[in-house]
Amino acid sequence: MNRTYRGGSVTPDPSLFTAVMEGQWEIVREKLLALATTAAIMTAVAISVSILLLFLSLALVVVFRILVVPTTPASTRQELVFDYVSAAPTAVSSFLGAKETKALALYDNPKLITDAALTSSRVLTPGQRFDVSVSLTLPETTHNVDAGVFQVRAELLTARGEVIANATRPAMLAHTGTEVRLLRLLVSWPLHALGLVEEVRTVTLPMFEGVSERLTRPFAGVRVTVVPRAGGGPNAVPQMWRAHADLRMDMSALTRFLYHYPASSFAVMVLVTWGYLCAAALLVFAAAAAAGVVRVPTSFAGEVVRRASAADGKQRLDPFFDGMGLTTSSDDEAVSAGPTP
Repeated sequence: MNRTYRGGSVTPDPSLFTAVMEGQWEIVREKLLALATTAAIMTAVAISVSILLLFLSLALVVVFRILVVPTTPASTRQELVFDYVSAAPTAVSSFLGAKETKALALYDNPKLITDAALTSSRVLTPGQRFDVSVSLTLPETTHNVDAGVFQVRAELLTARGEVIANATRPAMLAHTGTEVRLLRLLVSWPLHALGLVEEVRTVTLPMFEGVSERLTRPFAGVRVTVVPRAGGGPNAVPQMWRAHADLRMDMSALTRFLYHYPASSFAVMVLVTWGYLCAAALLVFAAAAAAGVVRVPTSFAGEVVRRASAADGKQRLDPFFDGMGLTTSSDDEAVSAGPTP
């Protein structure tokens, strides 16, 4: 900024270094005050923009988590109780919660369940992919070994009992030689004597993988049927100690991280999003300032200081906005148009 003295003479404003070297302490004080004021204004503007972008980051992360992260349990296990009255024992298990089950219990006949009640009573969100497996715990008896291969058929059901998908898998109790069984018994007989170990084997069958939850026909339960081999008769039906069906959501690595570590993932996503938004805002502002659309921060802060000083002197100034954006007045304009009397 140039300085105008009496008589109309205009002299260049010395730099801070020159003022210090020449001992012009009044000029040094003015420059330091202007520098501090400019830095304070720039800091206040930066903090305001950063806070605004932080709240925007929080909103974006919350919306992203609502759309991507499942709200239901990642895995659910339901017991299967087989009915051995029939030649092919069958078990039906529901994965619906207590609230949904109570709401659907109002219908005397599942076939009468309305479409609205059907779609509102669901286990998974529409589009969610999931896996279903069946585990059968079989005692190591001679009957189960002689039963050989048997077939396990599973069906995914809606609350109305409609079949969504079906699958079948062969299974059998693996044969173990007499010598191996005696060796196992010799090693673990104290645990068997205390009842801590049972002579059972568990057969796990992955029945469904990557099934997508439908919008109009939501998954509600599973029906499992054990079918003996052809020509085997009643002796081909295996004896089961217990059985259960497992429902597991199929999630990507990112979704699993967001689901299992909600607090950590939320903080990381907010910080990353906030950093990207701040960097993008800085680049956009730099490009706009280079194009002359907006002022650089130092020019804007200097204008604020100049107008504040002029307001103390009761001088009339043009507004910040002239209809096309910020005015183009600069700090290098002359303080007065003529000599001071």
